[in-house]
Amino acid sequence: MSSSSCRFYGVAFCVLFVLTSAWTPISTYGAEKPETPHLSFVAEWIRQLAAIERIRLSWKQELQLSTREDSLANTVYASTLMQLELRTQIRSLDSMRLNPPFQELIPNLKGYYEGKIRLLQQVIDITGVFIAGPSPDVDYGKLAAELPKIRAQLDFLDHSLFKATPLIFYTLVNPKANSKNQVNHLIITKGERAQLISDLTISFGPRLDMEGQNYTVSAASILKASLLKNYKCSDESWE
Repeated sequence: MSSSSCRFYGVAFCVLFVLTSAWTPISTYGAEKPETPHLSFVAEWIRQLAAIERIRLSWKQELQLSTREDSLANTVYASTLMQLELRTQIRSLDSMRLNPPFQELIPNLKGYYEGKIRLLQQVIDITGVFIAGPSPDVDYGKLAAELPKIRAQLDFLDHSLFKATPLIFYTLVNPKANSKNQVNHLIITKGERAQLISDLTISFGPRLDMEGQNYTVSAASILKASLLKNYKCSDESWE
């Protein structure tokens, strides 16, 4: 391989790190819909987190077994697959609505997904230029300089989702206080809470208890820890 080709692929290889690491609120709703049961909303959110993480893990595993050239193609594949999943998730959220004080949660989640779709398209476009091969008309250094910016934006959006996790959990908390003026009941039954915990455990496994995980796994971990706190369920006695 020539020295120019080596330099080309050296720059191209940095594309592969963009995905290893979009919170744009939407303030408008479509036609008014009945409120979505909070349990259904949280269960769907867990499913969405798990789907995103499966795609990321699959891409990471393929990257470890690929040549540099194949890894570029795998990046386009994984980015496109992630876009398709995110669009599916947006359509699912379109059918949902929450009443105050949680009315902005679903629009914000949709904004996050839409922002990530836009950033992934930038990854696809840049990677496609490198896949096409060396060209005297392309400033590869300039393209490579865009990648850290894209990664920073992806990290920001993922962090935003992570920070929303406590509010998502609180959709399951009954705001009614007990006789001691404590809010310590959930609106779901013991069986429903156990099912959510099981969904999280099956989807994410031991990574829920490991340090240094990405924001998606960390969000799932926080939700599981919140569900395991000392809250009574709707089918348990009140004080």
